[in-house]
Amino acid sequence: MARPRVAFVGSGGAAKGVAHIGVLRAMQELGIEADICVGASAGAIAGAFYVQGYTPAQMIDWFRPFWQRGLESPPLKARYFLGLPNQEQRRSWGYLSSGLLSIDRFERFAAEQLPTDDFRDLDKRLLITAADIDGRGRVVFGRGYRDDVPISKALAASTCVPGLFRPHRIGDRFYVDGEVVRTLSIDLAVEAGADVVVVSNVYRPHVGRVGSPSLVHQGGLAVARQALNIILNEKEKRGIDLIHKMYPQIQVLVVSPDLGRLPFTSRLHARTMLRRGYRDALRILAKAKRRGVFEVAPNVRSIGEA
Repeated sequence: MARPRVAFVGSGGAAKGVAHIGVLRAMQELGIEADICVGASAGAIAGAFYVQGYTPAQMIDWFRPFWQRGLESPPLKARYFLGLPNQEQRRSWGYLSSGLLSIDRFERFAAEQLPTDDFRDLDKRLLITAADIDGRGRVVFGRGYRDDVPISKALAASTCVPGLFRPHRIGDRFYVDGEVVRTLSIDLAVEAGADVVVVSNVYRPHVGRVGSPSLVHQGGLAVARQALNIILNEKEKRGIDLIHKMYPQIQVLVVSPDLGRLPFTSRLHARTMLRRGYRDALRILAKAKRRGVFEVAPNVRSIGEA
């Protein structure tokens, strides 16, 4: 029998999304190749570059100090997310005040660095989610959905965290971060024919040790960060429970490293995030590999293969 089709599904998480690269590195070392990549925001970025041949080592190099970089690919700099308002945004006070920053500079970076900017040219399946800000729900970019949109534009739309970035315009619609609708879109991986889904989720809440001081003593930012982790982690759990009930033949492997106390907006902890994502993935995926999860496709296929 053929080997199972493997999907990588990455959550968002802003700077915490660096942990996704650690997961991809562990997959590479274990000889596990993803046939399908699904993601929103940071998870979409990692998946988009992975399906086009970028190695985890190349993506890790983005976050090293310039004197330690050993590869030729230009780094993904923080300034690419600090775009000034474009002409359309300046013409409308409401649009201008709908966020602090423009995502246009990141879109240009992606368009320049991706080998192809067309979903239809990809050998592997890439699905990127965004949310229509005018209430039309989740929008999926990729083959079988909206594949006429450049990958760079889909990434920009998926990365627009509400309030931080102004919604990104594609055609006559405006989009924000896909996680506004769903933290993870495991259902898309299942519909695409995945037998094994590797979930990389960075929203695991911090669990304090018994007797340790409460997070409330660390201030409002710590409490807000923990609350966001709890909300998004619970959304993830409910989604996975639903997938297990609807498709019991699908293997879902969840990698969720302890990043709860680390900030969403600082790259100073990139090394720690990478290491924790890598170690958790190595432990979970190696155990699954010993059980034979990645060796033989199950007898019952998902709806995407029916």
